[in-house]
Amino acid sequence: MIFYFIFNYFLINWSIGFSGRVVPKCWDMSLTRAIAWNTGSQAIGKVFSTLLGVAIIALMTRHLGQTGFGYYSTAITFFQIFAIMLDLGINVMIVQMLGEHKGDEAYEKRAVSATMTLRIITALVVLGLAPFIALLFPYAWEVKIAIFALTISFFSASLNQVVIGVQQRHLKMYAVAISEVLGRAVLLIGLLMAVWLGWGLLAISIFVSLGSAINLLINWGVARRYASFAWNWDPDFWTQLLKRSWPIGVSIIFNLAYFKADTFILSLVRSPEEVGVYSAAYRVLEILVTFPFMLAGIMLPLFSNAWAKKDLPRFNQLVRQANNVIILLAAPLALGTLVMGVPLMTFVSGQEFAESGEILKILAFAVSIIYLGTIASHVVVAVNAQMKMLPVYIGAAILAVAGYIIFIPVYGMWAAAWMTLISEAVVAGAAIRITYKAAPQSISWSIILKTLFASGLMALAILPVKDAWLPIPILLAVIIYTVLIFLLGAVSKATLKEIFSWRKDSPPIKSL
Repeated sequence: MIFYFIFNYFLINWSIGFSGRVVPKCWDMSLTRAIAWNTGSQAIGKVFSTLLGVAIIALMTRHLGQTGFGYYSTAITFFQIFAIMLDLGINVMIVQMLGEHKGDEAYEKRAVSATMTLRIITALVVLGLAPFIALLFPYAWEVKIAIFALTISFFSASLNQVVIGVQQRHLKMYAVAISEVLGRAVLLIGLLMAVWLGWGLLAISIFVSLGSAINLLINWGVARRYASFAWNWDPDFWTQLLKRSWPIGVSIIFNLAYFKADTFILSLVRSPEEVGVYSAAYRVLEILVTFPFMLAGIMLPLFSNAWAKKDLPRFNQLVRQANNVIILLAAPLALGTLVMGVPLMTFVSGQEFAESGEILKILAFAVSIIYLGTIASHVVVAVNAQMKMLPVYIGAAILAVAGYIIFIPVYGMWAAAWMTLISEAVVAGAAIRITYKAAPQSISWSIILKTLFASGLMALAILPVKDAWLPIPILLAVIIYTVLIFLLGAVSKATLKEIFSWRKDSPPIKSL
């Protein structure tokens, strides 16, 4: 319920001066109500997807154990290195370019089809080579075979990113949420079969690929109704795209150095069991960080459009409301996990992974920083300040890799967790600084202080019951935090009234 309130709080304020899509007149709802309903449905989908993700982690960790889950995490991390290098900044840039040419159907058709063609070609080359390169590494054969089995998963995901960019442009992210839920549901069913029949890592890797492929097919089936994914060999457009995207692509490669190199180096110098313990907590982090990327993806075309039109009041308002939503979620996440880290991981993965809870306490603060940095990094793209971030990514990468190489062999997963937190703070701080210069009215200090105070009281309130059955402290935390943010005025009564009021005399929603 708290997610519903927060999403709608954001939308009610954010929608001032913004027109949504055309909806049937029979809906008879206000503009803000319609936008709130549309994005609220995305939030519900993300909640279900997150719950499925937690269930998947629970089954995997309990079925595979520390060693088996360490093998699986090593295979995933190895492939993610190639997948991130494959990005080239295209995913973010195509969303921005479509936002800049909103309403130009001919341009959109050319841009989408050419981008998809480029992605297919590069994915076949880069991801096709990855499993064979893995044969050169000193991994167990179980890991190498799993990498081969995961090829379809990463190929599907790479194409899906282009499709999601189109969905973002058309404000159809509910379709993305539905496809993600169905894809994870298929994976969950496959995992249940694997557990029931005693199948191992190879079968699980195949089910991961199957779930990813289904996610792509459903998403593509929806998006093809208003976008063209036909083969389009268009070197001229590729040149335009890559000229603008390459700073982002280089930044992403350096971003890889501090976001994925920890697990990669850990897998080379420490035991599979330790990799498994660290990765269990890290998988929770990866599930949690999907939300800010979803929100930032929705907002990027709007940021870009307002900035291109030099509508600075609206630009400030959009960034401020996006920041408010992120702050309302990031603060309780960090402080709540500080109390509930160990009980949470024990509940999800069993006593064997209790130590993952201690790691999760550190990574939860990294997640909160990522939440703030994600919005800021998308603002950086919207204002075409990517080059300013490049030295930051390079510096953070050097700092992180040096720290990983020096400290992981000695301190293992603890060094990995702390270096992840430090490097994320460096990058997010730089992005926020650029954002503040572009949108000086985008930070609401009163919201920050009220949210931190409410989160602190929430954490103290659940401390005495942290060892109770997990749903009890979590439900208590949600109730306490929800009440406090309203009592403290972080979310106003006017917002609640607007969310829940139906207006039969409301004007119809205008088209973009």
